[in-house]
Order: sequence, then C-alpha cells, then structure tokens
Amino acid sequence: MRFHRMLFLVSFVVAIALAGCINPVSNTGQDSKLDITKLDNKKAAETCTQPQYFFMNGSLLGSYDKDGWHSLCDTGGFEKKRGDAVTYYAKDLLDQDSYYVYENNKLAGVSKQIIWSTEEAFGLGTFEDADAPKNLAKYGELYRFKGESGDTGYRIFDLPIKLGDELCKLKIPDYSFNTEFPFGQKWARDCLNDRLVTNIGSNLFPKTMSYGVEPTAEGIQLLTDLFKKNNIENTVPNFTECVLGDFDNDGKKEYLMFAEPPRSEMGYPLLYSNGKTDSLGVFNFIFYQDDDGSIQTLHSDLLTLKGDFKPNKDNNMELMYADYSIWIDLCLAADLNADGVYEIGVKKCMWDCGYYLIYALNSGGEYEMVMRSNFGT
Repeated sequence: MRFHRMLFLVSFVVAIALAGCINPVSNTGQDSKLDITKLDNKKAAETCTQPQYFFMNGSLLGSYDKDGWHSLCDTGGFEKKRGDAVTYYAKDLLDQDSYYVYENNKLAGVSKQIIWSTEEAFGLGTFEDADAPKNLAKYGELYRFKGESGDTGYRIFDLPIKLGDELCKLKIPDYSFNTEFPFGQKWARDCLNDRLVTNIGSNLFPKTMSYGVEPTAEGIQLLTDLFKKNNIENTVPNFTECVLGDFDNDGKKEYLMFAEPPRSEMGYPLLYSNGKTDSLGVFNFIFYQDDDGSIQTLHSDLLTLKGDFKPNKDNNMELMYADYSIWIDLCLAADLNADGVYEIGVKKCMWDCGYYLIYALNSGGEYEMVMRSNFGT
C-alpha cells in the first residue's frame, strides 16, 4: 500500500539581494513588453544542432536536439524503468548566453543569471559532489534572499560561464534539484502560474487554444466505461480541464481532457458519488481525442475504495487517506521544438513525491512521454 503525503513545492520569495551580496539582477525583459510573436520559430528550429534545455518550475526536464528528445529522469518512473535517463552537467547549463522565461502562455522575461543551492554537498536539492561547494565558489557569488540572515546556501551565477576542469563532471541531480532564473527587479521565486524556461527563444504558443471547454460525449463515455470495468461504477465522471485546438498541426482541432475528483481545501480527494456509498474510487486520467473521434489515454491512475464509505456528520465526502491523495494538472500546451506540433506538459502529485511529464507526438500520430523530472517533496 502506498502512503503519500500532500505535495507542495517548498517555496521562498526571491527579491532584491542585500547590498554587497550579489551583482544586480539583470533588467533584461523587466519592464518592456515582450512579444513572443517576434521570436523566429524557423531560426529556432535551425538551431536544434545545439541542445535546447527545458525547465518546468525550476526542475530540469531534459532537452531536444537533432537526435530527438532526451529526459533527465527515466520516463518509466520509479517502478517501470525504461533506461532512457540522460546525465546532464552543470557546465553545459552555465555555458548559455541567456534563458527565456515563459509564464501564462507568454514570454515573461529573459534571464542572464541562474541561482543554485550550492553550499551543502549531498543535501536534498544540492549537488551530489563533496567538492562542489568549494569549487563553485570562484564562479558565482553567495545569494541571500530578502529578510534572510546568517549563512546562505545559495549562489548566483552570471551567464555565460565556462567551468574549469575541476567541475567538468559535476552532474545535475535527478531528484528535487531546483534552478532559478531571475530576470528583473520585479522577478520573484513564487509564481501563481507554471513557469517554463528554455535556452532558445521561440514563439511557444503560435496557435489559439480554447481552455475550459466542455468534455466530449466520447470522453465522458470512456471514463464511465473505465469506472464500470474497475468496479467503481457509482463514481460520477468529473473533468477538471478540457482544451480544444490544433495540437497535431493538421489544420483540424483536437481535444485534450483531464479527469479527476474534486479536491478539498486540504488537498484530499472528494468522492464524487451518484448517491451511493459503495463502488467508489479515486482517479486521474488524461485523454487526447483526435479529430476522427478516436481517443488515446495518455495517463491513467485509478484507486478503488474497498467497502462502503461513511461520510462524516456533515455528509462530507472527503477521503482523508494519504494513499488516495493523487492529482494531476495541466502545466502547458506548447510548441516546444518549433515544429508546429504541440507538446503537452503535466504535473503529477502524490502524497510524498511528484514529477513533471512532457508528452510529444510521435511519427505514428500518438503522444508518448519524452521527458520527466522528479521534483520530489
């Protein structure tokens, strides 16, 4: 039985560093209106000979180059490993002129600096190298967040940097490691929207996509059939997001549908029942419906509740069990590699761990997982 605890990213506010601690944060993209439509996707596609790195909310996902997609973490997850994880090195991420930061489907800023936790070796969220704190000291300055006193564990680096031989093999950790990209005096670590960062600028959102549309009849029927097949037929279908747009660049529109139970204020699932208290369960599904009506299931997770569920005295259907606290959110639908076809980014959270997934359309016309980052607890 899996026991999970509710996942929230550990956040901290980044503002202007205390005087004398760091160089001023670059003002690039701070106040001027940034227009992503002026970014050249053709030029971006031609630069794929160099790796294009991708980060979601500070977590390195992987990269794209002439050989295709590459993932930091095994896309098969913790249990069904596929052996496709790739090692990334600090020297390559630092040897970039700038990074483009996207929020809310638009370019928010251009960063010429990155921040890492460097001062403790082998700690959660730090480099797994005993000499990393000492060796990184000459390349960046200590960074102290506003209101912070005492020692700081963070260091800021002005890009680009070419690391010496002593750091040429410094690996990016593949679990719970965060990279921050400050891009102006108004930048803050906390952000209400999901934040995508990449080192090659392009118009990631060239098409008009409709969010919050109604799920299709076929999607509802498929979910109903899955409930019946898995003996939770008294669970009512519930869709939390549905996007309509031309995902596969064929000039026609497709649907992307997310289904899961509602959540309580505490983050626990609320059992969505037809009035009965048996044959209930918790579920996460992602459906992609092509314009021909066919549906591909991108992600599925279903947990059956054994026996009858007894609501509390307020008739609350909140299922306050850690192992049932699973949820999934859409982070983005975007053309990450400038080929006209949209990739799909999602966040999967469980009680004690979480990860980001990127799906891309393969040559057979189906979405497959191409990048994963385990952002941890």
